[in-house]
Amino acid sequence: MAISNMMRGEDEGGYETEGDPNSEAYWTERGMKRPQVVWERLTASNNIETYRTRVPGGWLVLICQEYRDTGGALFYPDPAHRWDGTGFHG
Repeated sequence: MAISNMMRGEDEGGYETEGDPNSEAYWTERGMKRPQVVWERLTASNNIETYRTRVPGGWLVLICQEYRDTGGALFYPDPAHRWDGTGFHG
C-alpha cells in the first residue's frame, strides 16, 4: 500500500494491524505488555535539557534546547550501563 493511501486511511487489504507493534492487539496476542520508555533527566546548563534512557548496549540520549525547536538524539555505547550521567571534565 502506498504511504499516501495509508495516511488517508484507504486500506487495500495488504496492511495487517496484528503485526503492528504500535497496536495494543500485537502485545495482547503475545501475552506481553507494551514496553515503557523511562527518561531520566540529566543536569545541564545554558538552557539545554538532556535526558537519557537505558537501551540494549548503552544509552539513548536526547538533547534539546529550551525555548527552541532544536535538538538531537545520540547513542552512547556503554554495555554495562556504568555511565552515571555526568560529563567528563578532565
